[in-house]
Amino acid sequence: MKKIVYLVCLVFAIAACRQVETKIDYYRNALESEARLDSIETELDKLTGVDTLTTELQEKLIKEWDEQFENTKEEFARFYQNHINDSLGQAIFTTSKWTRRLTHVQLDSVLTHVKDEWKETDWYKKSAERLYNMKTSVPGNPYKEIISKNPEGKEAKLSDYVGKGKYVLLDFWASWCPPCREEMPHLVDLYKAYKEKNFEIVGYSLDKDEQAWKQGIKNLNMTWPQLSDCGFWESPGVKTYAVQSIPCTLLIDPSGNIIARGLTGDELSAKLQELIR
Repeated sequence: MKKIVYLVCLVFAIAACRQVETKIDYYRNALESEARLDSIETELDKLTGVDTLTTELQEKLIKEWDEQFENTKEEFARFYQNHINDSLGQAIFTTSKWTRRLTHVQLDSVLTHVKDEWKETDWYKKSAERLYNMKTSVPGNPYKEIISKNPEGKEAKLSDYVGKGKYVLLDFWASWCPPCREEMPHLVDLYKAYKEKNFEIVGYSLDKDEQAWKQGIKNLNMTWPQLSDCGFWESPGVKTYAVQSIPCTLLIDPSGNIIARGLTGDELSAKLQELIR
C-alpha cells in the first residue's frame, strides 16, 4: 500500500514539475524572442550614421525587426493563453509592455481563456474594456468622441473637426517621442499641400508636461488643431482608441467613419492623393 501511495505521489510530483517547466519554457521563449528583437535594434543603432550602412542593409534590418516584433507578440500571446489563470501569467500580463502591444485578435484569444473566477478582477475588466475599444477603433467603424483641452486650456472636442465635410487625420504623438518628431516634417508638408483641399489634422499629445507639449507644437511647426490631457498612456483619448504605440494615426472620412489606421510616411501620402483631388 505504501508503495502505491509513493508511486501516485511521484507521478503527481513529476506532472507538477513538467507543468512548471512548460510554464517557464513559454516565458523563456517570449524573453528570448524579445532579446533577439533588442539585438536587431542595437545593431541598427550602431550602424545609424555610419558610412557602411547601405540602403539595402538598412532595409534588411528594418524588415528583420518588423518580423521579430510580430514574433515576440505571438510568443507573449502564447504564454498568456497558457498561463493567464495562474499567478505568474497574471503578474506578467498586468505589468509587461507587450500586453499593450497585442493585437485585438491576440488579446481576444487570451481573454477567452480566463476562468470565470477571475472575470470580476480589475485587470480583467480593464482588459475587456481595452479589447472593446480596440475592436471599435478599426477601419469600418464610426469615430469616437474625444473631449479634451486645447493649448489655451479651453475645452475642445474631436467633433469640432470631424463630420464637417473634411477628411480628418487624428494623430497621436508626444514631444518625447523620436519617431513622432521624425514623422512631423512630413505631416507639415502634407498639411500645407491639402489644408485647403478638404483636409484637416487634429493632434492628440501623450505629453505629461504641459509646457513640453506646447513647446513641441512650436518647435515642430505644427499649425493644426491640438488636444491633450497631459496624461501620458493613461490619457482618455489613448484609452478610447486603444493606442498601442506612437505615432499612431486614424484617417476619418467626411461622414465620420474610420477608413484607415496606422498610416504614416509614403503610405499616408499615397492615400491622401487617392482621396483628395
